[in-house]
Amino acid sequence: MKFKAFPIFFVSFLALGLLGLFLAQSTYLENKGYDISSLQFTKSYVLNAIMALIVFFAIYIFRDKYRDLLGFFFLGGSLLKFALFFIFLYPGFNQDGSLERLEFLVFFVPYGFALVLETFFLVKLLNTV
Repeated sequence: MKFKAFPIFFVSFLALGLLGLFLAQSTYLENKGYDISSLQFTKSYVLNAIMALIVFFAIYIFRDKYRDLLGFFFLGGSLLKFALFFIFLYPGFNQDGSLERLEFLVFFVPYGFALVLETFFLVKLLNTV
């Protein structure tokens, strides 16, 4: 993988992976009889995609100047994702007083995919710089 192509590969894998997960998870939930519009489903995927892009490009842009701090950028991005979860998604999930397993998975399936992809590309980036 060429170093200059990292952003193209990351965006491609992120978009295709999240789209595939979105379609698979929404199909599964609809087949089980859940109304995905009431689960903030799309909002969760969009939030995770935007945050993954921000974290990746922050790491990519500052890879030379702040090489020793890239891990902290990564951790800070994860902290920011959780903060945004509690600001934008948790109030809707917690309206009934509890966070159900289904609501948990609506956020953490795309979060987990994006996290694994970010980690993979961060390792590749650190090994090539």
